[in-house]
Amino acid sequence: MANEDNGHAAQNSVWSSSEAAEHWQQDVERRRRDMAEATQHMLEGAGLKPGDHVLDIAAGTGDQSMVAARMVGPEGSILATDISADMLNIAARVAEAEGLATVGTRVMDAEQIDLEDNAFDAVICRLGLMLIPHIDQALREIHRVLKPGGKLAALVWSAPLRNPLFSVPLGIVSKYSQGASSDFPNPLSLADRTVFTQYLTQAGFQDVITHAIAFESHYDSLDTYLHSTVGRLIAGVLGRLSPQEQRQLWEEVRQAVSRFDGPQGFVAPAEFLLGIGTKQTSDVAS
Repeated sequence: MANEDNGHAAQNSVWSSSEAAEHWQQDVERRRRDMAEATQHMLEGAGLKPGDHVLDIAAGTGDQSMVAARMVGPEGSILATDISADMLNIAARVAEAEGLATVGTRVMDAEQIDLEDNAFDAVICRLGLMLIPHIDQALREIHRVLKPGGKLAALVWSAPLRNPLFSVPLGIVSKYSQGASSDFPNPLSLADRTVFTQYLTQAGFQDVITHAIAFESHYDSLDTYLHSTVGRLIAGVLGRLSPQEQRQLWEEVRQAVSRFDGPQGFVAPAEFLLGIGTKQTSDVAS
C-alpha cells in the first residue's frame, strides 16, 4: 500500500502546482510543432467526427483538446480531465481565448473516473497513460465510460533507444537515486509494444493496434531542454542529493546529450507508440 501511495504522491508532486503548469504551458508552441503529426494520427485513430463527445485523459493544458474540439465541431464536446487543477485552469483559459465553448474541464484521477458508463464516443490520451501508477485500473475505467463501438487512442513514449532525451538522463539519474526513482512516474513504462498491447487487451479492448510514429524533438538550445524537460524528470531525485551530487548529475546529463546540440538548435530523434482499442458493441454490460 505504501508503494501505491508513493506513486500517487510522486505523480501529484510533479504536476500539481501552478509553477509546473506555467512552465508546461511555456513549452506549448514547441509541443504543437513537434507533435502535430502524431496528435493528428491519435485523433484520427480515435475516429473523431462531428458531434462526438470525447473524454481527454491526463489532458494537461489541453493542446490536443483544442484540436479535438475543432474536429467534433459545435455539436460535439470535449471533457478535458487531469489530476492538476492548475493545468486545467490554463486549458480553460486557452479554450475561452480560442472561442471553443465545447471544451469543458474537470479535475479527475484516471484511476477513478467519476463519470457514467457508456458516456463517450471516444477517449484520447496524449503522453499521460504511461505516468499513471495503476495503468490497468485506469484502462478499465476508460473502457467502462466508452460507448459500445467507441475507441481509445493513446500516445506514449516508445523504446528507450528511440528516445534518448528521456532514456539518457533517466539512466544517469538511476545511479544517484539509490532506488528512489521507483517512487516517481516512468515516462517509458509502456515503451514495449507487447506490454502496451497486453494492457489494452486485458482491459477489455478489442481490435487492438499499436504502431510507432517517429519524429524529431526540437529545442532552441541545450539549456532550454535541460530546464524544460530534464528538470521535470529529475525533480523528485534532486531534493535527496547533496549540492555537490546535484552539480555532478547536471554536468553528466549535459555532457551525455551535448551531441544533439548544433547549428539548428538542440535536435534529437524521438518516437511515440500509438495504441488504439475498441469497446465491442457486446460490452454494454461490462
